[in-house]
Order: sequence, then structure tokens, then C-alpha cells
Amino acid sequence: MPGWLKGLLTVTLWTLVPTGVVAAVLDGRHTWAVVVTAVFGLGYGLEAGILTIYDLGSPLGWGMLLLDMTWSLPNTVWGFVVGNLVFWFFGSPSRADSADQGWIVFKGGGSGGFGNEVLQTHGTVNLGGAGQHERMHLLQARLFGPLFLPLFFVSYVVTATLQLAWSATLGWILRLVGVRPKVALQPPSKSVVGGFFGWIYYYTPFELWAYSAGNP
Repeated sequence: MPGWLKGLLTVTLWTLVPTGVVAAVLDGRHTWAVVVTAVFGLGYGLEAGILTIYDLGSPLGWGMLLLDMTWSLPNTVWGFVVGNLVFWFFGSPSRADSADQGWIVFKGGGSGGFGNEVLQTHGTVNLGGAGQHERMHLLQARLFGPLFLPLFFVSYVVTATLQLAWSATLGWILRLVGVRPKVALQPPSKSVVGGFFGWIYYYTPFELWAYSAGNP
């Protein structure tokens, strides 16, 4: 299937399908919600379509599109909003890295760490390009769907609570008696985030899973 047709189908489906579903469910009420859905669908459809992220010449590509439009829709919306609010400051959309790959990739610019050495993925929007770690976050979002973001939040709450509890009790005692060089628990060297927050970040289950899958 030629790229222009993939792009056209992506824009058309993302604009019409979510809008039609919302309009049918609301049955003439809350017109503003239908308008917001149409604007989002058109915006995401254009970005995904121009970059031809869905390989609509294969069943896998159609499956990704349908998942992103239904089960994983909250993650798609989150990624589109956050990615376009933040990632433009650190890179620009790359068709070479996005085409047929199932996600929108912003290629990092300049020499800064964020977008070059430090990659990030929100929903179907990525900064920095492919790595098995980031691809795993994309898969996690599609597998867990609407549960993904709440579970990620809860995971951070749990690991932050553990870090704070450790630092406020045994951590500072062991530091005072010289057993530990630092009060807070520290992440392993392969974590892209270090220090106090690094342990909280690294030991969330989704990050542990992603790190065990391959490169950071």
C-alpha cells in the first residue's frame, strides 16, 4: 500500500470514527464533547498520517491502529497532548523513524541529554527514537490500555513511599554510623536517572520490566 494511501486512511479514520462514536453515544447532547473529539481525532490523525506510522498494508498495522483508537485510547490522548506540549522543545517529528513503526517519533536535536541519551515515551509518542526499552513502554500501554496510566501512577506512589520511609528511618541511621555512603536507596548504574528519584523511577514495575527487556 502506498504511503499516501496509508496517510489518507489514517487521517480519515481518526477523524470520523471517534467522532461518530461519541456523537452516537451522546445522541445530540454535549456538542462540545463531539467537537473536542473531532479536533483531537483530526490532529492526531494528521500527525500519525503524515508520518505514516501505521502499516495499513499488514494486519499488525491495522491492529495497532484499532488498539490505539479503542482499548489504549487514554494512552493515545495522553501521549499526543504531552508529546506535543513538550517534545517540540527537544526535537522534531521524524518520518524515517516513525513510518510503519506504530508510533510518532521526535528525533532529538542538539547535543543535550534529553532526546539523545535520555529517551522517553508517552502513549504512542516517543522522543529520541527506538530502543527496546522504549518499545516496551509502547507495548505496555497497548496491553494494559486504560489501566496503564493509573497503574504507573500507583507504582510511583508505592516506590516513593518506600524511598521516603527508608530515608527517614534506617537510611539515615546507617549513614550516620558509616555503613552507607548515602542515606537514600540508589538505583543501579544502568538507570538513566540517578540519585534519590532514580531509585523511585527504576524500581517501578513497568520500568523494571522495560529495563529487563533490553537497552535503556
